[in-house]
Amino acid sequence: MVSPSSLWDVVVRTVVTSGTATLIATFFALGFALLLANTNWRGKEVLRVIVQALYGLPPVVVGVMVYLALSKDGLLSDLNWLFTIEGMIFAQTLLIFPLILGVAWGALERVSEDKRDVFRVMNVKKGRRVMLEMYCARRGIVNAILLGFGRAIAEVGAVLMVGGNIAGKTRVLTTSVVLETSIGEMDTALQLGGVLLVLSLLVALSIQLLQRVHFLGHGKFGEDSRDIESFDNFDLHLENLNVEKDGIRILNSYSIKLKQGEIIALMGESGSGKSTLLRRICGLEGDDLGIGRDVAYVAQQPTLVMDTVAMELQLPIMVHNHLPDAGKELAVICGLEEKERQRTDTLSGGEKQRLAFLRALAMNRKILILDEFTSELDGLSVEKIENEVLKFKQRGGCVLFATHNVLQAQRLATRTIFIHQGRETDPESEIAQQIKSGKWIG
Repeated sequence: MVSPSSLWDVVVRTVVTSGTATLIATFFALGFALLLANTNWRGKEVLRVIVQALYGLPPVVVGVMVYLALSKDGLLSDLNWLFTIEGMIFAQTLLIFPLILGVAWGALERVSEDKRDVFRVMNVKKGRRVMLEMYCARRGIVNAILLGFGRAIAEVGAVLMVGGNIAGKTRVLTTSVVLETSIGEMDTALQLGGVLLVLSLLVALSIQLLQRVHFLGHGKFGEDSRDIESFDNFDLHLENLNVEKDGIRILNSYSIKLKQGEIIALMGESGSGKSTLLRRICGLEGDDLGIGRDVAYVAQQPTLVMDTVAMELQLPIMVHNHLPDAGKELAVICGLEEKERQRTDTLSGGEKQRLAFLRALAMNRKILILDEFTSELDGLSVEKIENEVLKFKQRGGCVLFATHNVLQAQRLATRTIFIHQGRETDPESEIAQQIKSGKWIG
């Protein structure tokens, strides 16, 4: 029977060994996973297969390799880590690193390109963008950490070979179970196994609870007042905008002027290049046009990033702390004031579209780029948002919006331009006349 003091000593050593190995492996694995998820290069898929194959890396193989490296004639003999806690941590780190890397890599790659587009248009600094990407992938990352810790704390072969199962020095729960079983003390072995299971469950529960803490933002609307000061005068002329994909020219030497106090309607049939032109201006297609810090963008399919409505409206101030936290005032505009703590993934399509528009307003940029920004909305919501667009114009802002709605273009636009096959077309052309008549609306 293991004494309470000895048991406590073994439990603490188990947690320290497996916990430290998991932290070290997670630190390096997340760094590599972020790099791999955000780059494309030849051989990447080969590396993925290798990493996945290493999920089943035999512990005894790791144990032999580490033992040889740490032994008297080994490459790392100067560390004097053989039969020590440090050596056991080293072995467990090598064992679980591929597992955490592979699962975290997959989770980060599943962060949609649409969410990355949100961060790009917001001009999020690199360090903050990394944090936001990890936040979006946090469930997958937590699973990676749990899988790594679970394998580390249950591992016996490598730690037995490298640590030696020395009482009071390197003995942990798994090696204690092996020892008690080998001498026929099955009751004691089962008790130690039960302690190991409970310990694993407690750690897993703690990590799961930790991911529910809102480290980014909080669940309440900000009480600040919106910035409604007039924008400085500007007059931009963007020339020769081109976008080519798979050898097909989608946008062909397009030029457009954006100036203060103007609302421009962009109209054309589906596939004419409207969305591509808007994305090109925002710097999401091709090189940066140098106006990124002046542009706020609402995509045709709204993409939300944060957990709750309040946190989504706080995203602009998280990445640019000079902005006012005017979440409550913004929410009232579109009737979202009662949805402060509602999860964004439970909102309707129209509510997501309204929230994405409010997030763009919160950026307080002087150019609003809107792609079919009221397509999911009811009449009252359309009226409220259009009023905000008109107020934005009165402040001296410029709005460029793509729409199939002829009546909306007539209500809002100070100027309407038509696009066909990636080029501007004459307002008097047959195509433009058909669009204005409502004949082509989709």
